[in-house]
Amino acid sequence: MEIALVMGLFFLVCTMIFVFIAIFLPEWVGITGKKAHEVMREHVESPAANSQACEEAPKDEKTSPQ
Repeated sequence: MEIALVMGLFFLVCTMIFVFIAIFLPEWVGITGKKAHEVMREHVESPAANSQACEEAPKDEKTSPQ
């Protein structure tokens, strides 16, 4: 009975620590937080800029795939 109580208490403490970290530091546990949303927004905006740069870049016949 004592081991079950100790293990249950340990599980409860670990769960509370995880919830605390998930609320205040979501990126640490893989939850999308504010910083992740900013990075995702940058990645969505950058392909348009990258495609323009690729179209304007001179094509080298040696490096182009055949």
